[in-house]
Parts: sequence; structure tokens; C-alpha cells
Amino acid sequence: MINIYASLGGTFKKYGLDQFGDIRKEAVLWLDVEKPTDAEIDWLKSAVGFKMPPREVFGDIEISSKYKEEEDAIYMNLSFVIQQKEDISVEPVLFFIKGRYMVSIRYRDIPSMLIFIKRMEESPINFQFPEAIFSQIVNIEVDRLGDRLEILGKRIRNLRKEVFAEQSEEIIREISYYDELNITIRETINEKLRVLSHFVKSPRVNAQTKREIKVALDDLHTLLDYTSFYMDKLDSIQNSLLGLISIKQNEAVKVFTVIATIFLPATLIASIYGMNFDNMPELHWKYGYPLSLFLMVIVTLSLIYWVKKKGWL
Repeated sequence: MINIYASLGGTFKKYGLDQFGDIRKEAVLWLDVEKPTDAEIDWLKSAVGFKMPPREVFGDIEISSKYKEEEDAIYMNLSFVIQQKEDISVEPVLFFIKGRYMVSIRYRDIPSMLIFIKRMEESPINFQFPEAIFSQIVNIEVDRLGDRLEILGKRIRNLRKEVFAEQSEEIIREISYYDELNITIRETINEKLRVLSHFVKSPRVNAQTKREIKVALDDLHTLLDYTSFYMDKLDSIQNSLLGLISIKQNEAVKVFTVIATIFLPATLIASIYGMNFDNMPELHWKYGYPLSLFLMVIVTLSLIYWVKKKGWL
């Protein structure tokens, strides 16, 4: 599906594909394409000169797959973080900028783009260049990443307190989830830094957009530092949790060891008098059984007193 947004004279209007020929030629156009069909790709090629790369390339990490300049066109592949409840995913979007056109190819809703469209409906901006639209979307995504990291920081601080209150399976799951979210954000920030660093060096980009993207780059560097800090904090929390679990396990092992030690002498006495040899004088003695019980009780009580005095129980 292709949605066409035209910026002209302080307005930002949405058009259908059948209205493409009616849009004034001086308008800056954003062609937002969701789940493109072969027919739509062919139309984009004929209308704006867009060449669709294989979808498999979307997930490649090489900079050659993320950013490319070809004749008078720029191709960029940027990933957007999508967080829905406990699900974290990264969705790549391909941007194509040429002349007065910007094309975006995506396969699901992208929150940053939806926010941009809503803002333009409420307060339209007059865009003179298509890369200015791209800059606005990028800045919205950077703001969203900053908000996610701010929320993540608060949750990590609360998590540190919870770890010392209880050591449960739920805490371990939370640490794993926050660590995955932080790593995902960090990877997308690194990707944006690489792609946008090439973008601001392009002679095809106007000076105003370059200044806006450079501000976004500064913000991304700051956010990258936060992800490193949160990574260290999560490692620290995980080490604290493992330490507390280890202490609890050691306490349990110590209790079982002390109990076994206490009853070991009594077991030894019972083993000796349970051998039933003929030359054991106490075997047929009238007081042999009471004496063995007495020895067991005395030795056990003495060990219990000694262990408590040492503070082991």
C-alpha cells in the first residue's frame, strides 16, 4: 500500500496513488510504502526511479547494505525499536531520497512515523527538501530511544532494591528482559551513528538538514554512553543476585553439615554396638542398652551446645 504525503505552502496533505498526477510539481513528496507488491515496486521505479533491493539485505550489518549513494539518489536502511509489552523487536525501514521525493519501505507500523504523521496533521510544517522529512522522523526516533532509556534507568534502580529484598525467578527474568532491551537499543544507536555519519557528509544533503542530523548524532552519542552505564549496572545487579543466592545456598549447606556432624558420634556408637560379636561384654550386660542410649544423648547434647556456642546454628 502506498500513501503519498505532499508538503507545499505550509500544508501537509495525504493523497492516494490515483491522485499522484494531480499533485503540484513543486511539492515535496513522501511516498510511504507498507508491504509493497511487485506492481507497486514497478510503479515506484517508473515514477521516481526507485530500485528495490532484495529484502534479505535489510538485515545485513555491513555499511554497504545500510547506506548507498547512487547517481543522484541516497539509499538508507535504518532499524526502529518496537516495544510491545514484553516483546522487543527491531524493524528495518529502507529510505530512498531523490530530488523532491522520499520513499520509505516498511513491513509493519513504525511508531516514530505514526507520531510524525500525527504531528503534521495537527501542526503542518513547510518542507523544502525531502531529507528534512527524514530528519524529523529520525529526531522523533532519537527522542523515543531517550524516553525508553529514561524508563529503563528508573526500573534498573528499582530492581537493585528488589534484589536485596528477595531473590526470585521473577527477578532473574526482569534482569534478562532489561538487558535484552538495553542491548537492542544500543545496537540500533550504533547503526544510526554509522548511517547518519555518512548521510551528513553527502553533498546531496542541504546544510539545514545536516545541522539537524548533527544534533541528533550528538544525542545518539550521549544515549550510547547511557547504554554502557546501564549495561554495567545490570551486570552489577546480576553479580549481587548471584552472590546473595550463593550465600543462601551456603547457609543451607552449613545447616545440613552441622546436623550431620551432630549425629555422627551417635551413629558411630550405634554402629559399634550393632556389630554383634561374641566377645562384646556389653552385649549381654543388663545395662548395656541404657548405657549406649545415654552415651548417644550425652554426646549429641554436648555437640549441640558446642555448635551453638560457636554460633554455627
